[in-house]
Amino acid sequence: MTLHTVMIMAGGTGGHVFPALAVAKKLQQAGHQIVWVGTEKGIESRLVPEAAIPLKTIAVSGLRGKRLSGWLSAPFRLLKAIQQARKIIQTTSPRLVIGFGGFVSGPGGVAAWLSSVPLIIHEQNAIPGLTNRLLSYLAKRVLTGFPNSIMHKKAIWVGNPVRDTMYEQHEQHE
Repeated sequence: MTLHTVMIMAGGTGGHVFPALAVAKKLQQAGHQIVWVGTEKGIESRLVPEAAIPLKTIAVSGLRGKRLSGWLSAPFRLLKAIQQARKIIQTTSPRLVIGFGGFVSGPGGVAAWLSSVPLIIHEQNAIPGLTNRLLSYLAKRVLTGFPNSIMHKKAIWVGNPVRDTMYEQHEQHE
């Protein structure tokens, strides 16, 4: 029995993707349907399908190292990515959107807010990234991996999610 659809947004690096996969698996085990929003180029494009989670992609990339033309076209690319994320929200009807950081979470978080879908973000780092700092103002709740990493009234320190395989490997070594 499927309870609700939950949209997970994470991409780019393992630091965002692996904690998000841990949460996605726990939500699936509890009976929720997961839809993942990522990019075609990030590590999620391989890991998410391998985990048997549907992956929807949006066209978004970071600005570091971009030339002037990249910076000038950024607002238009961002608007397009927000539109793509809103379309995914409209077609999948999630009850909740959870962002784990990385540039893919920005357009998805804004799209969730525009669509009146509750947004939760999780910051895995002691020093928050730009995307999560900005999304913290739109989010219903901000979860952190470290105490006081985001000084916000919505922030709750919960620690970082860990995959079950980490527990299994630890038990094998004992």
